[in-house]
Amino acid sequence: MRSMTGYGRITKNIGDYSYNVEIKSLNSKNLNINASISPLFSPLELNIQNLVKKYFKRGTLRISIDIKLLKTDNIIDVDLGLAKAYYNALNNLINELHLADDVNLEDLLKFKDIVKISIDEKTIDDIWKGMKEVLEEVIETVLRYQKEEGKDLKDFLNSYLNELEDIVIKIEEDAHQIKEKYREQLKHNINSLISNIDNIDENRLEMEIVLLAERADISEEIDRLKSHIRRFKNFLENENNNDSIGQELDFICQEMHREFNTIASKSKILDITNLSLEGRTLVNKIREQAQNIH
Repeated sequence: MRSMTGYGRITKNIGDYSYNVEIKSLNSKNLNINASISPLFSPLELNIQNLVKKYFKRGTLRISIDIKLLKTDNIIDVDLGLAKAYYNALNNLINELHLADDVNLEDLLKFKDIVKISIDEKTIDDIWKGMKEVLEEVIETVLRYQKEEGKDLKDFLNSYLNELEDIVIKIEEDAHQIKEKYREQLKHNINSLISNIDNIDENRLEMEIVLLAERADISEEIDRLKSHIRRFKNFLENENNNDSIGQELDFICQEMHREFNTIASKSKILDITNLSLEGRTLVNKIREQAQNIH
């Protein structure tokens, strides 16, 4: 199990290039890849995206890539014809306006289209080979970081789940009070309407109690809570999870929260109501931790 929080950075020289790659991984419901790289190497952006997607399913990944050339390559081209055209145009402007200025190199360099930087396809391929190697090393560093964080997350979650199991057991133990509670409530209500409670049809009364108790029965909710907890634990213990489990665990938390809400709305027993409130609070803590699972 991995968390979505991670960090890695490597600087390495390969061939004629120096690579500095840094990755920061943060929480996010979906996968967001933000790669920062010089426009000169923009043809590599798609390769970077595709490589990262092989290792990450969720999280915001901030990737910073700096590439330096260790030898002078013929990647700068000067458009002399365009430079001469700009030079002549500026001189004509000076002459027409009777200006005292002269055209110099600084003036010409303000026209960005005179000096062009480009890298041929073969050079791009060579740069990608080195970058891919360094990027994969940094990714491995981030993955190790995430796995270490994942161990701590797993311990926290198992501790919370054990507490949640105790709460469900207590609710189950108190659930038998519901029928007796409704019996007392129904007799009290009837007693307030008639003075002689001895004349009540006990069979009819018992039927009414059974009907009310069935409406307030929480056994199904308890069974589903137990099932959700077992399923959650199975996900934590299964080391062969290939896909992201964070979203699945988040869904299980929603279901557990719903079961506790139903129990609280059905039960008139104060102890059960309080326990369901504790359960919801604990589920919120579990969900908060689970949202950081990759």
